[in-house]
Amino acid sequence: MPDTAVPAASIPPWEKMAVTFDKGPAPVAKFGLVCLDCDQVIESELRIFMPIPGVSLLSTRIPLGGQGTPETLAAMEAHIPEVARLILPDDKLDVFIFGCTSGSMTIGPERVEAAVHKARPGVPVTNPVSAAAAALRQFGARRIALLTPYSDEINAVVGRYIASQGFDIAARGSFKCENGVEIGLVPPEAIYEAGVRMGRTDCDALFISCAGLRASSVVQRIEDAIGKPVVTSNQALAWDCLRRAGVEGSVPGFGRLLADR
Repeated sequence: MPDTAVPAASIPPWEKMAVTFDKGPAPVAKFGLVCLDCDQVIESELRIFMPIPGVSLLSTRIPLGGQGTPETLAAMEAHIPEVARLILPDDKLDVFIFGCTSGSMTIGPERVEAAVHKARPGVPVTNPVSAAAAALRQFGARRIALLTPYSDEINAVVGRYIASQGFDIAARGSFKCENGVEIGLVPPEAIYEAGVRMGRTDCDALFISCAGLRASSVVQRIEDAIGKPVVTSNQALAWDCLRRAGVEGSVPGFGRLLADR
């Protein structure tokens, strides 16, 4: 075969091109998200709730281990530092999100934050239940209706935690899904029908718990039907991230929580 190698002396050097760096693809805010390995919803829902140019959501996954139980939810705590290190390890995040509502209740928000800070010290940390509780308190809601997709075993944990935060649960309903994959298969219309049924009880507001539910397309419809505030896990996360990062402006069409920012 003929020798086609080009002599080194004839290869032109790389020319350095002029560049002035800008603020990158997320000049407004960068949010880091840890979501469950079985969650096929939270990333798209959060992006729907935060349609703001310059806001970026960067995610990684944490192992849950099949069917969610109080034991498997609690076991995630040990994995939080290692997965937290995977999101932009050499750059700054404006807010870090632990994206599991029932996991946040099981582990405890303070322990979640401490685990994140082992890998990312100083970064503000949020989670769905702390964000939702803050949102409900902003509305002055004390007596709430609660809709979940969880098994009875996890519902017991959720009910106790919500009550421990000073809320009275006026009505509670659940789709009683067996695992995280099933949660992602709950149709939005089923969420709407169940939300209206729960929200029409004697309550101040409706809380739809779980970051794996596709609720974005029905939040406003439920509010319009029941005439009360509706707070969902992902909607509350978006609201909390935006306010913690100092991002101004309303996001209409997804309930008064985001519309009245």
